[in-house]
Amino acid sequence: MRNARIKDVAEHAGVSVATITRVVNNSGYVSEKTRQQVLRSIETLGYIPNRMASALKNNSTRIIGHVIPYVDINPFFVSVGASVSRHAQLHDYHILTVATGNDREVENSLIKDLMSRMVECIIFTGNATFNPKNIEAVMDKNIPVIMIERPLDILGVDKLLINDIEGSSIATKQLLFHGHTNIGFIGMHCRESVEINRYEGFRRTLEQHGISVDGKNIVFVEDYQTHMGYEAAKQLFSNPGRKNMPTAIFFASDILACGGLQYMYNVGIRIPDDISVVGYDNTLSSVSCPPISSVAFPIDEIGKTVIDMFIERRDGERNFSKSVELSPFFENRNSIAELKKK
Repeated sequence: MRNARIKDVAEHAGVSVATITRVVNNSGYVSEKTRQQVLRSIETLGYIPNRMASALKNNSTRIIGHVIPYVDINPFFVSVGASVSRHAQLHDYHILTVATGNDREVENSLIKDLMSRMVECIIFTGNATFNPKNIEAVMDKNIPVIMIERPLDILGVDKLLINDIEGSSIATKQLLFHGHTNIGFIGMHCRESVEINRYEGFRRTLEQHGISVDGKNIVFVEDYQTHMGYEAAKQLFSNPGRKNMPTAIFFASDILACGGLQYMYNVGIRIPDDISVVGYDNTLSSVSCPPISSVAFPIDEIGKTVIDMFIERRDGERNFSKSVELSPFFENRNSIAELKKK
């Protein structure tokens, strides 16, 4: 059975093709009675508008591309993707999300495909290993580029940043406020600004309170993976002959915190009775066992901000790049024991 055509809908509804077009595109005047009549005919015939043909005619696909590294390893990307999609829909845009798997060849292919689909903007989230040549190729086509969290230093790119120094400082101050001064830190090696800032916020806050960082309390891992959080916690607690164990641990990622919780459960360390724990990014902390306090990102604001950035570009409100930095906040789940009362 062939697909219904716009002419079929017009004949079925007893109106002109132009009227069908106005209803489908929600443009121009159509009486409510006629609009409902057309919508009934569309539903009866199962008519699907040819959006690509309309895009070629109007030079607008109303599609935004979103490139992420993974959909299955880090919930952060899924959360951001959902937020971006929600706010895009408010402007009658759809998000086409693709995952590169951190594979350069896959990335090249996916970005070419997005451009071939005439996307009006491409958003890149959370991976500083994106190929700069791909970003430049997109911009050469006059397609706006917005990079979230880990932007490349490329002229003309809009950037949305998270203040990780502030976020880590928030977590550390919470631990200090509850009387903890011997605090462990488990995070990823400081190769990029995000990791550098997460550690710097921790270190600076301790020093501002007259506390020197104890190297025995610091464990760096290669990646944000659960098993690495497990091994890092094991390393922190298994130091032979060590005295004065930390009373609290700040994990610079909820994924690492979940691995650490698994280790502590296996060896009978209770939270917060035996040790206090704070996570970072608030992606898994509400569903961990037990739930833990975490530094949360303003996910809804991320989606709204990047779509607003695109709309500004689309409407010609600015022709220069801009950078917006958002602040994290603390989500308390009572995983910090009060040492002052002991």
